[in-house]
Amino acid sequence: MAIGDINNDGLVDLYFTANLGPNKLYLNKGEFKFEDITEQAGVAGARAWSTGVSMADVDGDGYLDIYVCNSGDISGDNKQNELFINQGDGTFKEMAEVYGLADQGFSTHAVFFDYDKDGDLDVYLLNNSYQAIGTFNKMQNERIKRDNVGGDKLYRNDDGKFQDVSEEAGIYGSVIGFGLGITIGDVNQDTWPDIFISNDFFEKDYLYINNQDGTFTESLEKSMRSISAASMGADIADINGDGLLDIFVTDMLPESQTRLKQVTTFENWDKYQFNKTYGYHYQLSRNMLHLNNGDGTFSEIGRLSNVEATDWSWGALIFDMDNDGLRDVFVANGIYQDITDLDYLNFIDDDKTKSQIISQEGVNFKALVDPIPINPIPNYAFRNLGELKFENKAEEWGLGKAIHSNGAAYGDLNNDGTLDLVVNNVNQPSQIFKNQGKSINPTHHFIQIQLEGKGKTPMP
Repeated sequence: MAIGDINNDGLVDLYFTANLGPNKLYLNKGEFKFEDITEQAGVAGARAWSTGVSMADVDGDGYLDIYVCNSGDISGDNKQNELFINQGDGTFKEMAEVYGLADQGFSTHAVFFDYDKDGDLDVYLLNNSYQAIGTFNKMQNERIKRDNVGGDKLYRNDDGKFQDVSEEAGIYGSVIGFGLGITIGDVNQDTWPDIFISNDFFEKDYLYINNQDGTFTESLEKSMRSISAASMGADIADINGDGLLDIFVTDMLPESQTRLKQVTTFENWDKYQFNKTYGYHYQLSRNMLHLNNGDGTFSEIGRLSNVEATDWSWGALIFDMDNDGLRDVFVANGIYQDITDLDYLNFIDDDKTKSQIISQEGVNFKALVDPIPINPIPNYAFRNLGELKFENKAEEWGLGKAIHSNGAAYGDLNNDGTLDLVVNNVNQPSQIFKNQGKSINPTHHFIQIQLEGKGKTPMP
């Protein structure tokens, strides 16, 4: 989901992507009242399976546009990404093909940013692999091979037309990059934006350092001694006020002993060493909080900071939830069915079960899927206590309902100086959480700033 002011009335609006229904755009009417304007705005989307969404002023006219990532069947033609250009009158026009952004990869997310400092917005497109995880020969690392459908892409904005410059810029675009998270920030304080990519499964994450000449150098192994194994969401921010940007990445490690023993399978030592031998780096099954040391390296402090275990986690957001001047961490949690439940895995591995599910006519997918357990898990809200320590306050802060969440975004929905939270859930209504911090903590102050860009990016 995405939050942004699409009509420049000073109130931020909400856009949600969906899989089995139309995407939705809600206009903020004030006082936490929203109007569904999807149909008249023309932004429901026409593709089969929408994933991520970004709001950015792509054409530089002072109005936010909407870019929707789509996925689907590898052999189908209904997964092109969509770019809705804001017409300034409450309507949008789909123009992805015109701008060169109708990518047909398995897109999960996109971020618009000016990586070459030429005054217009470029875009990094995060894609996920279409190849089944069990079919790879991991001893033949395919990282350097480019794949037009499964690989990430960096598009440069050339006078309003986006050109794929991934290869010349040093961006990996292989079929092993199961991209799930992307975050942008200047990690080395040279004023140029760098890129962090979290990849699921066996491929390592990527840390691209901006070379200031239109190219990037992938530097993760030089900067981080260990990373998460099934990297999901990621966010970047300064968590300890030292002026250096730190990186938080979610994984799938449960906190409770019951869940730990019920749904977790750990890789053995041989697999750990295999990853290093064949170029996948040192990977561990837990969330990672990478503390920026200011010398090009990071220290992993997830366990020290008490943020390493949040179950099957997706969205990661770092922002000051209680207006105390310290950035907190929100984690959107839960997969609808526990596909790693050990009892279920034993069940489907039984010969009798297999004979009932698989026949000459094919696989009975309903019989395969229906027995998977459903266990909602609460989201996490880690309050920053200072001194690199965090404490989960989700229940106390009204965020502790057990649910299945994935996308989330924050913004000041009512302009009261506190950041509100919006969460997109699976098979449940979305949630809007109004921040009560201003009334609870009147001594916690805030400042509101209206930024203005220049050149082709009037809306920074």
